[in-house]
Amino acid sequence: MLVLALDTSSPAVTAALVALGPDDHAELVAQRVVVDGRRHGELLAGGVREVLAASEGQPLTAIVVGTGPGPFTGLRVGLVTAAALADALGIPAYGVCSLDAVAPVGHVAVVTDARRREVYWARYRDGVRLEGPGVAAPADVAQHLSTLPSLADPFAPPDRPLVVGAGAVLHRTAFAGLELDEQHLHPEPVELVRCAASRVLSGAASEPLTPLYLRRPDAVEPGAVKRVTAAVP
Repeated sequence: MLVLALDTSSPAVTAALVALGPDDHAELVAQRVVVDGRRHGELLAGGVREVLAASEGQPLTAIVVGTGPGPFTGLRVGLVTAAALADALGIPAYGVCSLDAVAPVGHVAVVTDARRREVYWARYRDGVRLEGPGVAAPADVAQHLSTLPSLADPFAPPDRPLVVGAGAVLHRTAFAGLELDEQHLHPEPVELVRCAASRVLSGAASEPLTPLYLRRPDAVEPGAVKRVTAAVP
């Protein structure tokens, strides 16, 4: 099965073609990743065209897209593109929390940039999300991760996770007391597909692609127009 994987939850504008087989085996066929946090709308369509050229005429089975958390403008580019392509091709689209596609095996915290001096974060153990996703100041996240009690022994030292993600690298000073892995920075398309593998392989119906913004929008509806009564001389 060929699956198109998309993610625009971070500055890494990602389009990839992934071959999914039995037992959730996923193999990358082609990908285009451009790190540019201001050009999601310009870059994604070109990336999709490029990776689909590697399909050699084989039809797509499904589309998997990262649902964030991420900034409003960039995130909606990926979600709208996935929904439009799925509708046009008559195939299902599935959403995956983007942070789920960053975490390697082990006790890991994924931290990505949320701008405004904040980060998005979630904590995992062997791929299972234990906390999050959430948004907070880097120092607050680091303090929380530094004081996690050991589940096996309450008297043991804190069970500190390995920290990954571009947000942790950007705010490395705040995470100085934790082990930092700079290799896993953005969502990986193969991992996105693996997260949705059971749905793809079972042919589950397409899902609403609900974005994880985690913040209220800055724009608000205008209030009622005030009436101004002029005094008549």
